[in-house]
Amino acid sequence: MCGIAGIILKKQSDDNLTEKIMAMSDCIKHRGPDGEGFLIADTNHAAPYSRTNSGNYSHTDINYIPRLTVSESPSNQSLAFAHRRLAIIDLSVTGHQPMCDQESKYWITYNGEIYNYIELRSELKNLGHKFISESDTEVILNAYKEWGFDCVAKFNGMWAFCIYDIEKQICFASRDRLGVKPFYYLNSPTSFSFASEQKVFIKSGLLKARVNQDKLYGYLINGVLEDEENNFFDEIKELWPGNTLIYSLRTGELKTNRYFNLQNCINLKNDSLSEKQLIEKINEALVKAVKLRMRSDVEIGTCLSGGIDSSALAVIISEMQAQQPLACFTSVFKGLSINEESFANLVATQIKAKHLKVEPTLSGFVNELDELIYSQDVPIWDPSTYAQFKVMALAKQNNIKVLLDGQGADELFGGYHHHFIAKWNHLLKTGKYIEFCKEINASSKSIPGPFLFYIKEKIKQHFNLSKKSISSLLKDEFLNSGEGKVPMIYFDDVNSQLLYDINEIRLKIFLKCEDRCGMWHGVESRTPFSDDIELMKLVFSFDGDKKIKNGVSKYLLREAVKNKLPEQIYKRYDKKGFETPTLLWMNQIRPQIISEVRDANFDFVDYKSLGKISSTNSYHNKLLFKLFIFSRWKKIFA
Repeated sequence: MCGIAGIILKKQSDDNLTEKIMAMSDCIKHRGPDGEGFLIADTNHAAPYSRTNSGNYSHTDINYIPRLTVSESPSNQSLAFAHRRLAIIDLSVTGHQPMCDQESKYWITYNGEIYNYIELRSELKNLGHKFISESDTEVILNAYKEWGFDCVAKFNGMWAFCIYDIEKQICFASRDRLGVKPFYYLNSPTSFSFASEQKVFIKSGLLKARVNQDKLYGYLINGVLEDEENNFFDEIKELWPGNTLIYSLRTGELKTNRYFNLQNCINLKNDSLSEKQLIEKINEALVKAVKLRMRSDVEIGTCLSGGIDSSALAVIISEMQAQQPLACFTSVFKGLSINEESFANLVATQIKAKHLKVEPTLSGFVNELDELIYSQDVPIWDPSTYAQFKVMALAKQNNIKVLLDGQGADELFGGYHHHFIAKWNHLLKTGKYIEFCKEINASSKSIPGPFLFYIKEKIKQHFNLSKKSISSLLKDEFLNSGEGKVPMIYFDDVNSQLLYDINEIRLKIFLKCEDRCGMWHGVESRTPFSDDIELMKLVFSFDGDKKIKNGVSKYLLREAVKNKLPEQIYKRYDKKGFETPTLLWMNQIRPQIISEVRDANFDFVDYKSLGKISSTNSYHNKLLFKLFIFSRWKKIFA
């Protein structure tokens, strides 16, 4: 897990390429504190470099190990890659990046983990490829040599990489299927550049920070961020999950191609299996996914909230590494209804874990808010990101560099309240009225007042209530500058609803927060529910209605891990997530929030109405918080 960056000049400019690439590397030092490397090339030659002579590299006989410093690079350079290393697999110098093949024809800077690299290495060895390192990076290089652009279909894991193919004079970049790892790029008249984080382009001087007004409207009015390739920062683009990118150094042409579409995984291949058989298959696939993600040369820990997902991961991991206590990290809010500490304690006690806890506080949130926003690049929704931020910080303090997390389980197995609606819609559509009544009544164990919830959500899907509720606080010119979108589209099929969550509204932004919170503290977060291709294929190979049963969410996952969990966890039907006491905190610092929003002097805010903002109106509170965060964001970046 690392940080990557690169820049390719389209024409000569006054910019010093080595200075730019070092500045880009400095911006992502937090992503890879264990090492740094550079590739610098002109049209005829490419070589590795280090920043100074203090690297003390051994194995200088290996062609990708630096022998020279960037100050000794040629003056006519046109391409530069940077890599910041978080050493997880192959901790030796042979895992150094940027890395090249033995003929020095292909160079790579790579962030991520290809978990099936051992199996792929064996396959590639049988095909005649040779290896120097024990790293998955070299597997990617040889996979590209063997299968070309199609190599990505072979990978099981999370990744963002860029390969410089000297013979073809192209850069080939790819991002994993659901977007666990980030990849952003800037295509200007003078250069093409890429990086793991947006701030790299700003802080290195490649771009001045300007807000994309459409994205600001989406954030404030529609509650969406990073919902398309155009970014919150104007001109920066995001390589979309499941896509590859090819940039031609000869012509400057840039093409993107979608190599993976989750829609293609939806089928009824396993629908004829009995419930028992499905549960067995899910259990086997999950255990295998976790086992692959245990491949590491450093100690592994896990996030533990006390919910089904994180608890399942904790018990499975503990069974696999029984020789030592598993380090589990929990965010707690003592004395509050959102506190899940007691549930996390049950799991930690059962597996005899080393249970470490952190209690985020309002004072800590206020003091660390600028750092939090800077780490995220884009504005945050609410303080829940801070809880995750503190969990990752705690892991770093305890020298744990790898954490497994349950992100994505809700989107695969149907864990949110709105997933029930898709099933209810399907029952009504197919005329199963009695079963509809039974299911909606049974769901009262999971959803308070399910009938009323259903009616409210059916109404809300036709109106943007947020835009209407906050219209008096914003000027008409801004309100009319974009399209107010409904907050949720409801389908009459559970799998289609899950697909919508994954591709359009939820998972991607959660994975972004997961990556930034972890990597800010030099912690790699592994998410088996979000990047295991075999598990994805399995859970979309049968009717999604089976994922919710008798009013119980994530029914099949719950049953698959039933015998591993404490009974109280197995029978947990509430849904909390990484919650924080947002309203409580807001009320305590409300004068400060309003003062900072006023000082920001936004031209789209009706400040006369701001004094009338209601502390009991949830839409008003959400807008006020976002304005507060955006005011801080502007100070930090613009």
